[in-house]
Amino acid sequence: MDIARKLLLTLLAAGLAGAVAAQGAATKSIGAAKGGRLLTLDELRACFAQQKELGARKPKLEGERIALEKERDELQKIDQSLKADEAAMQKLAQQAEDITKRTKALEQQISDYNDKSAQMQNSPLSGPMADRQRRNLQSEKAAIDRATAQLEADRAALGPDAEQKAKTYRARAETRNRAVDDWNTRNQALAKQTQAYELDLQTWKIDCEGRSYREDDEKLIQSGK
Repeated sequence: MDIARKLLLTLLAAGLAGAVAAQGAATKSIGAAKGGRLLTLDELRACFAQQKELGARKPKLEGERIALEKERDELQKIDQSLKADEAAMQKLAQQAEDITKRTKALEQQISDYNDKSAQMQNSPLSGPMADRQRRNLQSEKAAIDRATAQLEADRAALGPDAEQKAKTYRARAETRNRAVDDWNTRNQALAKQTQAYELDLQTWKIDCEGRSYREDDEKLIQSGK
């Protein structure tokens, strides 16, 4: 066999061996294979890194969602409690307002009575006319005493801690409102994070899911190369 023919046969054998080796290279896919060209080593490394990062983000987002839903349930319970107390607070406020108005009216009535009493003491009137004025003043004084007694009874029935109850209710309502504002802020932030995650996941599915790669490349990545 001449040298040229021997060299040709050697090259053909090497070519066939390379083709068989290429065909026999083991491949895998990220999920169900969907065809297309094989991922390069760098592409595969990026896909694995993105997959790991997405896998770490998902449970964190789910955990925050569960926590927010729990807080929402607690806020709803607070709302129900405040609503149950709201009617009582409104009634308490109406009673307090009524007592305040009656107190001012009584103070004016007493002031008028005192003026009339002073005028009568300095009046030169006598006889039946003076007696009539005296009886009118006595009747007015009796009415004032009855109104004063009723006002004191109503004030006592309202309770000495009525103002404190109202302050406590208002403080609870303000705390609830601040909690709701904080919840809404965090819920909106989580919604944006979730949307970003979904967009990144869709991008990963387009670029990586179903793509095939060489097992040797995976081994290199796993070895830290």
